[in-house]
Amino acid sequence: MNFQLQLDFSDWLLIAAALIGLYSIILLPLRDSEKWRNRGITVSGLYGIPLAVFLRTTKGLNLLDWLSRPKQFWRIVASAGIPLVVLCMGYFLALVLLMTYLMIQAPPQPSSYNAPRNILLIPGLNEYVPFVWGWIALFVTMVVHEFAHGILSRVEGVRVKSMGIITLFIAPIAAFVEPDEEELFGTKDKPPLVSKAARIRILSAGVIANFLVAFVAMALFFGPVIGAISPVDRVIVVDVQDGSPAQEAGLESGMAIQDVNENKTGSLDQFYSHLSSSPTMIRVLFNDRLESLQLSGQPARGIMVASIFAGSPAENAGIPAKSVISKIDGMEIVNLEGFRNQMNTTRPGQIIAITTGEGKTYQVNLTSNEAAGKQDGAGFIGIGISGNVVYSGGAIFQEAPAKQFLQALKTIPRSGMQGFTYMLSLPFAGIPGFTQKGFPGFSGWLTTVFEPSGWAEPLGGKLFWIANLLLWIGWINLYAGLFNCLPAVPLDGGHIFKDLVQTGFERVVQPEEAERLTRTAAALFTWLVLTSLLITIIAPFTHWISI
Repeated sequence: MNFQLQLDFSDWLLIAAALIGLYSIILLPLRDSEKWRNRGITVSGLYGIPLAVFLRTTKGLNLLDWLSRPKQFWRIVASAGIPLVVLCMGYFLALVLLMTYLMIQAPPQPSSYNAPRNILLIPGLNEYVPFVWGWIALFVTMVVHEFAHGILSRVEGVRVKSMGIITLFIAPIAAFVEPDEEELFGTKDKPPLVSKAARIRILSAGVIANFLVAFVAMALFFGPVIGAISPVDRVIVVDVQDGSPAQEAGLESGMAIQDVNENKTGSLDQFYSHLSSSPTMIRVLFNDRLESLQLSGQPARGIMVASIFAGSPAENAGIPAKSVISKIDGMEIVNLEGFRNQMNTTRPGQIIAITTGEGKTYQVNLTSNEAAGKQDGAGFIGIGISGNVVYSGGAIFQEAPAKQFLQALKTIPRSGMQGFTYMLSLPFAGIPGFTQKGFPGFSGWLTTVFEPSGWAEPLGGKLFWIANLLLWIGWINLYAGLFNCLPAVPLDGGHIFKDLVQTGFERVVQPEEAERLTRTAAALFTWLVLTSLLITIIAPFTHWISI
């Protein structure tokens, strides 16, 4: 089995290498072609191998000139945004360094969260960034960022040579506006055309524009859009056991129950009352389609075991996670309240019989809850509980926590810096207790437990399109702006950092000495940022090493 997996992986590597080679061969005629260069098409790559195509044009430069006409307005906006850029530079650098420190102290296990493919926010490559919404948001982010640089360049009198996009395998991966670098940064023999203050405004413009777009998009998402989404009472499939009758019948996690034997079902009690031990016909809503499936098996109520604590009585007894506790010592456990009442009658050292929904019984030797500092009182099992469920035929059903989910989402913008920091991790962390793998927006089972209301009711399902578009435009603009704030050349933040540091040094030392100290400081911080990012990538593969 392992050999087959390695062979498949090798096949994919060979296919990828062949495609890259073929793509490079196709681009070879463009690499040294003066004809195509005059048309604004050039190629670039690694070690002489052409990979990226640069499509340049001068046709949009008149638009930049027109947009830059209210020069004083743009200078005021850029100058007002510079303190925010500096604050975000310090904030994001501190966040990156903190993450690096934590990874060095306790390298995490390799997982999808820290996989190299998920470090880059490339839609389709990053499994947490949806392909369609991600590419739309990324394109908006690039255009906004580069246009802002171009507008401020013209405001400050710096010539813009061209503008365009960069493609890789015909996919646009970046947009650019190309200011005249000699006028912007100067050369050894020629000073820059603009002052340091003007250059900082130009370099900050892209980040400020990203922050403004992120603010507007997030304000709309968390404001009128979320306000127009209402929860719907539904029972959903939360887990299906491999090889079970439910899996053979076609049930999958995320399916929403519409009715059971033609009886409308909105609550767990209704669902259980309509089930029977004989085959039951249920209609489910999944991927915007209604399907009729047959469910068999003796139904049982209980509570779902979400997790097992390491070294706990439950682990020692062999109780698996995602099982359903339906009985304790022969007493039916209907809900969470019944479970707690039954456990309150136990004591440490007592052996209890726990029966799961599939009919298996485990003998559990209870202990005291040492983590809570309790050496007496009720016995301790050592499980995390997901809530009330119904088990039938290998499938676990639960009421969708739509109201709680929506409430948790609404509290994010009201939580200050904690909420802001959490919002950065939202696509990866999701809403704890509600989404198992990040929060991609309103898709999948989420669209079955919510509905438009108020002003958005006529939009129907299109409201979720608007929500996803705003969420990803806001999030990618925010993340791109923060990343570009990092004090590392060639990022915008690196050049801004150099100008700010050199201005400070020039107040206490001679200009030549200030320039030398600035180069040293810029190199140090660039090394610090790049090393931190590198550690973030390799740390999960060194988790067996700890300090």
